[in-house]
Amino acid sequence: MARVLLEQWQQLAGVAHYDAKELAKLCNLSVRQLERDFRLSLERSPQAWLNEQRIEAAKQLLLSGQPVKVVASELGFKQSSHFCRQFKSQVNLTPSQFAAQSQFNIPCR
Repeated sequence: MARVLLEQWQQLAGVAHYDAKELAKLCNLSVRQLERDFRLSLERSPQAWLNEQRIEAAKQLLLSGQPVKVVASELGFKQSSHFCRQFKSQVNLTPSQFAAQSQFNIPCR
C-alpha cells in the first residue's frame, strides 16, 4: 500500500507544481489527510518531501545542461536566488557547483 502511494505521489509531484495543497487536490484528499498519510509512510511532511523531489528534478535538469535560471523558472521558483539557497541547503553545493562537478565525474569510454 505504501509503495503504491509513493509511486502515485512521485508521478503527481510535478503535476502539482511541488505544492502540497495541489497534491492533496489531485489525490482527492484533504491537506490534513495527506499530512497524516505522509507522516505514516515517509515520516515527514508532504511539503518537505515535495521540496526534496523538486531538488531531484533540478539535479536532472542541471545534468542535462540547462542553465540555473531556466531550471529555477521551470520548477516554479519565483527567484533564482531562492532556488540556489534551497538547492544548497539540500545538496551542500550551489547549482553551478553541482553542474560543474558532475561534468568532471563523467566516466571515460
